[in-house]
Amino acid sequence: MSEELKKLNAFEAFKLTQQTYAEAEEKAKVEAGTPKVERFRIGEDGEYSIRILPLAPNFDEDGNVLPMDRKGYEYAVHQLFIAIDVPSKKGKNKKINIPVIRTTDKEVGYSVDLIDTYVKIAKEMYSDDEELIKMISGGSFGGGLRWNYQHAIMVLDTSSDKERAKGPQLWQCSHAQYKEIDAAKMRLWKELRADDGQETCPISGFTDAYPVKVIRSNSNNRVEYTIEIGRKTLDIKEEELERLLALPRIPEQIYRYTKYQMEATLAFLKQYDEKHDMEVCNEPDFKEAVDKLAGELPADDTSHFDLTGAANKEEDKGKVTIDSLWGEYDMIIDQDLGEKSDEYQELREKIRQFIEDKRLDVRISKTKNNLQLLNEIEEALDSEQSQAPVNEEKSDDNEESSDEAPEDNEQEAENESEEPEEEPEEQPRRRRSRPGSEAAEQEKKEKPEEKEEKNDAPAEESPRRRVHSRRLR
Repeated sequence: MSEELKKLNAFEAFKLTQQTYAEAEEKAKVEAGTPKVERFRIGEDGEYSIRILPLAPNFDEDGNVLPMDRKGYEYAVHQLFIAIDVPSKKGKNKKINIPVIRTTDKEVGYSVDLIDTYVKIAKEMYSDDEELIKMISGGSFGGGLRWNYQHAIMVLDTSSDKERAKGPQLWQCSHAQYKEIDAAKMRLWKELRADDGQETCPISGFTDAYPVKVIRSNSNNRVEYTIEIGRKTLDIKEEELERLLALPRIPEQIYRYTKYQMEATLAFLKQYDEKHDMEVCNEPDFKEAVDKLAGELPADDTSHFDLTGAANKEEDKGKVTIDSLWGEYDMIIDQDLGEKSDEYQELREKIRQFIEDKRLDVRISKTKNNLQLLNEIEEALDSEQSQAPVNEEKSDDNEESSDEAPEDNEQEAENESEEPEEEPEEQPRRRRSRPGSEAAEQEKKEKPEEKEEKNDAPAEESPRRRVHSRRLR
């Protein structure tokens, strides 16, 4: 083979590896990953103007629009923030808060839910303890296990041009807010149909639709919402629809449940048992539910949660993160806690400390609420990141945002808080025994003697014991 032919063959070979513009563009999209979905929040008193967006369609491989199993603009979801204690080398209790969803909801599709199973068994076992049952049935901020019922909607914040430029955002409104919006929509729709026969949704259509105003106010420490619909239509721009199509669909964002969340839920419920002197997690029915749910999860789900790993992550972080601050703020919103609440004020102190630790150019003043401060922090962090040299290592904030399950870190962003470590009990805790067991019978025999000892000892040294009886099924 001549040298000239060798050269020609070499050039031809390398020509095959040349990347076209279309190929480079597709590669850039893949490497960029899934676009981040911003969250719209109504956590402070004031007026908020939004333009509700319709549900985005799905496409097949050829780009054809697939039939939609749901029309409109919202999906409902049951969600609960679970607070898990993790060990700390610094001698203080740390909590991480992880959002989980109800797995038996139709859109999630599993046959059993661990939270619901736990509550059902607990109410049967400790039905005689009204105070305990009331606490379990209440909201998470009161230590309860009641689900937050929300509706997920994609919206544009039309309060200002600056806010609208952020593009589509996910709003998880309460069921009460959704019902108010729906009622106002139907009243307007009835009028429009009578006037000019309008058949398209008056608040989520592409054109000829109206913005929604949500007014949040505080009356006697009670948060109230007023819904108004404008009388001037506001069309959706084509580029805004294109940005909506590029984002994950609402079900992809809210109906995600992994092995990580199941294991985190188990850790939380075992701690819940210990904290309230119960033994629900040891019940055969509960163990059966755990095994059943574990068997239904995808076999290729390799995500994992454990207390040791969570503790190490928290120790590595050392301080709160922007994700944890947003997570705590979201929990406050879900509970409709006002600016005067202890939770709101504690968050504000964490925000102040975070600004100082990061030396951010963000000024705290009485005229700024927590939402404004968090948005300014976000902008300051983004500005710092954009100004950093390309070859520098990632900032601390980016490193801190990764959790035990990297694939789930958007939904499972953990919220860190600190509490003083509890004083150890002078006497070991006596656990309730299962009804009908030998230990339970022994407790009955020892009860008179224990009662006599209890009268002689200080009240705080003797743990309270409840008699419980589970209904036979």
